[in-house]
Amino acid sequence: MKTVRQAIKYATVGIGNTLLTLVIIRVLTKWMGSPEAFANFTGYLAGLISSYVFNRYWTFRSKSGWKKSAVRFFGAFAVCYALQLLLLLVMNRFCPDNPPLYGFFSPVLQPLHVDSLFYIQILAMAFYTVLNFIVNKLYTFKS
Repeated sequence: MKTVRQAIKYATVGIGNTLLTLVIIRVLTKWMGSPEAFANFTGYLAGLISSYVFNRYWTFRSKSGWKKSAVRFFGAFAVCYALQLLLLLVMNRFCPDNPPLYGFFSPVLQPLHVDSLFYIQILAMAFYTVLNFIVNKLYTFKS
């Protein structure tokens, strides 16, 4: 039950971070005239820092030192992101027209105009989210 609560909190933090990232990008580009690359970097950095803080203190209630967990968090992010990117590239290369379970979900996906390449991106993002949750739970924020 504890893991389910943590997964729900982790998802909530993720949604909040996504919104935070989008707001920062929007404010910097549209209201402050910042270049898109700067706004994107700043938004993602804010989302990543917010993710660390909320997941450390709220989701996992970690008692480990903040320096140790911060190093682990950013390392876990890098590894999980690299594995997600590898999965994305492999699926794009070897099954761009027929990714795993696309046919099963196609009655729902096709009316939403979700093509197989976008579906692959969704699969890779889901893989990253689950993997990153597991790594954060079992390694990053373990006391």
